Amino acid sequence: MTKWLKNLLALGILSFLLWYLASHWGDIRVLLKLDVKQLLVMYLLCFMPTLIFARVVQKLMSVFKIKTTFWDMVRLHNTSILLNYVPMKFGTLFVANYLKRHYGFSYANFVTFFLYITFLMTATGAAIGLAVLVAIYRLAGYESKILAGVFVMTIIGSLFFLFVPLPVPRGQGRFSTTLREFLSGRREMSKNGKAIFVTTVFLAINFLLTALRIGIIYHSMGRDIHPAGYLVLGALGFVVLFIGLTPGSLGIRELVLGFGATVVGMPLQVGILAAMIDRAIILSYVFIAGGIFTVWLWCKSPADFSKQQDGPST
Repeated sequence: MTKWLKNLLALGILSFLLWYLASHWGDIRVLLKLDVKQLLVMYLLCFMPTLIFARVVQKLMSVFKIKTTFWDMVRLHNTSILLNYVPMKFGTLFVANYLKRHYGFSYANFVTFFLYITFLMTATGAAIGLAVLVAIYRLAGYESKILAGVFVMTIIGSLFFLFVPLPVPRGQGRFSTTLREFLSGRREMSKNGKAIFVTTVFLAINFLLTALRIGIIYHSMGRDIHPAGYLVLGALGFVVLFIGLTPGSLGIRELVLGFGATVVGMPLQVGILAAMIDRAIILSYVFIAGGIFTVWLWCKSPADFSKQQDGPST
């Protein structure tokens, strides 16, 4: 039931955004000027982060003494992106089961690993976004102050999970055992400063690639803004992944990036249009590249796509 509600929420938000763009179509239709070269560059900017993310996975998995192959992680990541759209969040479950079957990676450690990447990602994006807001935009206007508050809360919440020690339960029940394994893995990752530093650098590069993709879209629309503005929007694109109200933050991301556009001096309708163009690029990449890698993995190991009864809940 929850999944249906989330899908309906995404549909409702997207319907509103489409209506909003249609009502301003006379003003924004002249902005649609993407050419083939720009499209190809943006598809490349969608693919490159999957290579970097595969290296991030390898680095963090090594903390648990698990050695993975680079191209296997590239295939797995592209497949998971597609499967997180249809059906919702199956991609995360698929990754957990795949790593368990092929590398012996426990579900408790997977949860630790997955959350660590998520919080490192949001903390990195929010920190860069906050720094840009303070240094370039000087928190002028209530929109900037609201956005800065969101970034600060995101950083605090992420750092709390990443580094604040939590008590390890001593019980012998299944829940206590799983929680103990989870917290033990979290402690091991927190102690590995080198892995955290390298991962953060890779995530920062991914963040810059996202900002560059957004910048190309605005440039194609003839609406160039201060380069720092693209960093703010890229930071929002990272942070919004933390909000799992809809599949792939569908609709939510477009609303948030539309609001972010007003902070950097763009009209709301321009920001929403740019965000929806970016979503269209992402979705077309996901269904083409993700589909290819999914078929590749399925041909390699069809059993991985069978329904798993023992996987972690999502």
